[in-house]
Amino acid sequence: MVISFVKLSRTALLAWLGAGLIASAATAWAEAGPFAGYSGSWSGAGAISLTSGAVERLRCTAAYRVDAEGATLMQHLNCASDSYKVDLQNQIDAAGSEISGRWVEVTRSAEGTITGRLGAGRIEGAVTGPGFTATFVLRERGNRQQIVIKVQGGDITEISAELVRSR
Repeated sequence: MVISFVKLSRTALLAWLGAGLIASAATAWAEAGPFAGYSGSWSGAGAISLTSGAVERLRCTAAYRVDAEGATLMQHLNCASDSYKVDLQNQIDAAGSEISGRWVEVTRSAEGTITGRLGAGRIEGAVTGPGFTATFVLRERGNRQQIVIKVQGGDITEISAELVRSR
């Protein structure tokens, strides 16, 4: 009788510990938030298309910081060609699948709002500011990231880059 009780107690204890580990893993995943995979430094190359029709090669670096809950993303994207520079600083907040935030383009002293949606490995939306609108798509797959920004108004028509996590 004692042996059966001990075996039952061990089984119950293991089941309880297993359930606790599963619950902890599920909670950790949920707490990781939608931006958890972006944190770190990224670099790569791409192209910038100008309204004049010229297309120039870009070199880009990006630094991402994510808050403890993984629901706020701070991005600093710096891209340069032989004759052009883009220095974006963004803060994006997620609420479910909706995003909102602010952007600042430092070299042009321009700023505005960000709105959009996010899904598995994808953030897309629009940025607006005085006399300026653009759409963007950011795709993240592990240590790779693709950024495409299509601009309306101004001297740029598109910026695209492929980035790889460097740290």
